[in-house]
Amino acid sequence: MALTFDCAALSCPWFPPDSSLLDIAVASEIPTVAACGGNGICSTCRVEVIEGLDQLAPRSDAEMLLAERRRWPDNIRLACTTRITGPGRVTVKRLITPPEEKKRQRRLEKQEGLGQIRSLAVLFADMRNFTPITESCPAFDVIYILNRYFSALKQVIVKHGGLVNLYVGDEISAVFGLETDPRIGCRQAVDAGLDMLERIQTLSRVMERDFDVKLAIGVGIHFGPVIVGKVGPSDDLRFGLVGDTVNIASRLEGQTKVLHKPLLASQALVDQLSDDSGLRIGPAQQIALKGVESLFSVRPIEASHLPQITG
Repeated sequence: MALTFDCAALSCPWFPPDSSLLDIAVASEIPTVAACGGNGICSTCRVEVIEGLDQLAPRSDAEMLLAERRRWPDNIRLACTTRITGPGRVTVKRLITPPEEKKRQRRLEKQEGLGQIRSLAVLFADMRNFTPITESCPAFDVIYILNRYFSALKQVIVKHGGLVNLYVGDEISAVFGLETDPRIGCRQAVDAGLDMLERIQTLSRVMERDFDVKLAIGVGIHFGPVIVGKVGPSDDLRFGLVGDTVNIASRLEGQTKVLHKPLLASQALVDQLSDDSGLRIGPAQQIALKGVESLFSVRPIEASHLPQITG
């Protein structure tokens, strides 16, 4: 007995007896839509049965009523009321895909083969003084703090049109410009970085009250060519970024500690900002970066409505 969701390229070889197709999808972390909460009174969880219709239980009364009203063929079933009764293979396809998955699919569809070279803005943010936090707090307190921290930063990234690339330790990276003009993506990245600094200041006050911990971050942003592709084992390919632009963005974040500036952007990114309203862009500084042969030009950026701050 096995259930395959053709639309998600995922098979579920075992599931508890009497589970509905919707139960199996939820347990397998396959995004689904069930507007009525899986009570058989809406059509949003419906699936097309591609294989194994004879392995399924007959329609329930609620499903029969809905199927007759909508004039569904026999192979259109409600996932929330349909159960597998036979031992054979069943393959289904969701007919309504969650909006967030459609957006992710559109991003991935832009890629061809193993990857594609795009000019994008890449942002790295890293928590300051993370080691002392891990040493002074119980382990599960640290996990709680990290989850609150990453949730806050991800909300900012998504708000400004970015996509999270990875989480490593206390570091997060994101990319901007996948679905917009590069100049717009660069401004989105800067706005996200500045918003992160403000959001973490707010979160820090809560963490200081609850855990006697102060939070601060450094942000580095660079613009340039990036290989965008699916990275990983063939059976677990995931969205990823590769290239010098990614490495440089990470090293710019590291330089925020050295230069005592919470946000550093490359000159290449600043050159893309056709609109610098609301920004206070500091003078260029030439710095040495690991892996870069010549001196590298960076610019500190702050929000002009805020007082000047240091890292």
